[in-house]
Amino acid sequence: MLKARINGIAMAYRVEGPEEAPPVVLHHPLATNLTIWNELTDDLLPAYRVVRLDARGHGGTDAPGGAYAFETLAADVIGLMDHLGIAKARFLGLSMGGMVGQYLGVLHPDRFHSLCLVSTSSQVPAEARPLWDERIKIVAGPQGMNGVIDGAMARWVAPDALQHNKPLVARLRAMIAATPAAGYAGWCHAIAGLNVTDRIAAITLPTQVVVGALDPATPPAAAQLIHRQIAGSSYVEVPGVSHMLHVEQPASFHAVVLPFLAKHGPQPAAH
Repeated sequence: MLKARINGIAMAYRVEGPEEAPPVVLHHPLATNLTIWNELTDDLLPAYRVVRLDARGHGGTDAPGGAYAFETLAADVIGLMDHLGIAKARFLGLSMGGMVGQYLGVLHPDRFHSLCLVSTSSQVPAEARPLWDERIKIVAGPQGMNGVIDGAMARWVAPDALQHNKPLVARLRAMIAATPAAGYAGWCHAIAGLNVTDRIAAITLPTQVVVGALDPATPPAAAQLIHRQIAGSSYVEVPGVSHMLHVEQPASFHAVVLPFLAKHGPQPAAH
C-alpha cells in the first residue's frame, strides 16, 4: 500500500500493471476499501495500469470529521491522478464511486476517456434523506459501524448469495466494521444531498451504466434515469444480482465492463 498527500489528506492507494499501459481508476463503494476491486484488478492486469484508492474516510486514508462534498471527493481523484502523472484515464466507480464518476464527468471531462457508472444514482429523493440522517446517528452512537452492518448486507447482496456465499458475506461485513465512523458519516452527508440529474446531461464522454436487477439501494430505475440523461450512454442490467454485483458474480460483471473499457481510449496491451 502506498501513501501520498492528496488534496489535504494522507491517501492510501495502489498502482499495479505496466507503467506504459493505459490507466484505469477504480473507485470503491461506501463502507468498503480498495480491496473490493481485487477480482476486477486481476482481470485488468497486465493490459492496464490499475489505480485503486481508499477514498477519503475509508481504509488507510485519513477520515476528517464533518460533512464531505462531492466536489472535494472528485478533486481527491484528480489529485491522485496528478500525483501519479496521469493526464487521462478510464474511470469505473460503484455506488458512491459512481456518484463521484458523475461529478468527474461534469467537472473534469478532459481527464477521462470513459466513465463506467455501476450500482449508482444521480439523486437522493427528499423522502430518502431521513434514512441517511438515521445512519449518521447510528454510527455516532455506542454501536458505531456495527449498527449499520445488517441493514447494509440486506441491500448489498441478493438473498441467495446472502444465504449461501458465506466468504463474501464475511468479507463485506468485515469491511463495514473496519470503516471509520467519521468517514462513513462524512460521505452520508454528501450522498443525502446528491442531486446531479440535470447536470449530467452535459456529459459527452463514452459512458456505460450498469446495475444489478435485484438492487434495492440504487435500483434499475435510478440507473435508467442516468442512462436517459447522458446521451449515447449504454445501459446494462445484470440479472440475479444486487448492489455489490461485482463481487457477487465477478465473471458476469467482467463480461459486461471489460469490452466497454477496451473500446474507449488508448488500446490495452495484448494479454
